[in-house]
Amino acid sequence: ERSCGRRRSYGVEGVGALTGQWIAFVVAVVVMLVGVVGTLIPAMPGLPVVFLAMLGYGLFDRFREITPGFLVVALLVVAATQVAEHYARAWGARRFGAGRPGAWGAVIGSVVGLFFMPLGLLLGPFLGALVFELFAGRSGGEAVKAGFGGLVGVLGSVVVNLIVALGLTVAFIVKV
Repeated sequence: ERSCGRRRSYGVEGVGALTGQWIAFVVAVVVMLVGVVGTLIPAMPGLPVVFLAMLGYGLFDRFREITPGFLVVALLVVAATQVAEHYARAWGARRFGAGRPGAWGAVIGSVVGLFFMPLGLLLGPFLGALVFELFAGRSGGEAVKAGFGGLVGVLGSVVVNLIVALGLTVAFIVKV
């Protein structure tokens, strides 16, 4: 099996590299799926976990399949979604009749609610909008309606985070 004095290679080393590539791919996808589930679990940074799995695979692969440009776009999507998540809480409260105090209360309540998991995720924006609206002089009924809107905003942001996490995971799988 020699040709011109050289031994023919059947790519055994390449098979090992390919196996390593598949293992890295499977690990990245599993971590991404943990991130997808994390969008449903209070206080777990689901989208950042999905992005970090992409970045880790890119580093392993030396950015051959997952390019820096792809990662920049993914990072921008994650950052925009994280910012929009906070605005969604305020939007939900405003949509259900809250004034500016209720919208701020929903956002502040969301942050405070993180310290009282898991119920804090739901009660925080509700109680924040409710309390701030009451302090602003709104009636009890109006304040409850605003609190409900804060809760709707949180649930809406969870759905958006889930869709974005799934979308990034599918984009990664297709790209690789």
